[in-house]
Amino acid sequence: MLKKTKKLISTKRLDGKKKTLAFPRQLEEDLRQYCRERKIESESELIRQAIAKYLDAEYDDNTLKLSGLKEVQEKLSQLLSMISVLFSYQHMMHKSLLAYHHEIDDELKNAAISSASQRLDKFFISFRDSIKNDPPFFEKLLHEYVTGSLNE
Repeated sequence: MLKKTKKLISTKRLDGKKKTLAFPRQLEEDLRQYCRERKIESESELIRQAIAKYLDAEYDDNTLKLSGLKEVQEKLSQLLSMISVLFSYQHMMHKSLLAYHHEIDDELKNAAISSASQRLDKFFISFRDSIKNDPPFFEKLLHEYVTGSLNE
């Protein structure tokens, strides 16, 4: 009677249903021994690990390189879109400035250019200082440098 119980247990899964694949006795013993040696709790866990190992083997270096290239392509595409938006914005701003500010007389142009250069220098210094004083920006830049994500 005890043998029948063992046989019933070995032919059923944990959820009580019958196994769809019957293993020969030697294979069942080998599986149990393998599980004991590697401290695997059940056949289900063994099968899960085997499937995970099989799937991981599918991803060789070429697959990883291809996925890396695809990621670089997506980032480049995003950067191109951002540059396009910035260019459109700058073009629109320039057009707006030309529309709302009339041309000055020739005798004032040199003084205007000199004044504009000085104001531009002040503006750039102010802009540079504002970036210097932006800790999140520099923390992000430092993080990307340290992790190597700038080189991707």
